[in-house]
Amino acid sequence: MSTPKRKWNLQAKDQQGNDISAQISAEFEMLIRLTRLDEIAPGRVSFLLLASLLGGYKAGTINPSSVAREIDSLEKNEQTGLKPARRLRRPPLKNLWHKHYMRSDIGSLAENVQNALEKYGIPVVEQKIREAEEAGEARYFSAEDVPQIVNDVIHGNWQRRRQAQKLTGEWIVFAKHEGQNYYLTLATHDKSTHGMVRQQIDTYCCREFPFLGQLLAN
Repeated sequence: MSTPKRKWNLQAKDQQGNDISAQISAEFEMLIRLTRLDEIAPGRVSFLLLASLLGGYKAGTINPSSVAREIDSLEKNEQTGLKPARRLRRPPLKNLWHKHYMRSDIGSLAENVQNALEKYGIPVVEQKIREAEEAGEARYFSAEDVPQIVNDVIHGNWQRRRQAQKLTGEWIVFAKHEGQNYYLTLATHDKSTHGMVRQQIDTYCCREFPFLGQLLAN
């Protein structure tokens, strides 16, 4: 498959002032091939999102395949266990949409486990308590019970949250236009960063996708 014509002209220099444009462009093309984004959403993935993916990949905080998987699910209207896409209704990202993707760090696991604990508790413990009460016996937890409890806290609650389509992560920000999705950038839940995200969208994405100007002005 031939490399499609890109909507950006990438120019980059290293700290010594050497031109590394070709090297960085090659890294972008490798990332696109590995994630199959040209096949999943041809011509509808912004330079800004790709730059976020490449930077996150190099820093070890983002698995680009996880982001590509969620984009693919949106294109196919499929569920992955993460929260479904929702429209953003407040400035500065009003009229755009967001879809959760899973981060590649322990914090993502911890956040989902904590949310599941608040929702579901520890069902295996509650079951053992009920069984003891029904039997009219005083029973105590032992070291042998720990692996089962830990498994229910982490794996069990993770699966319950996944089946409910409630797994949470960070955001893929995208726009809808003429029946298609245009994938713009990555963002977090932190509202204090959304002004900067909007500035980046205005600077980069509106040049690639001119319809955004009117969409964001409404």
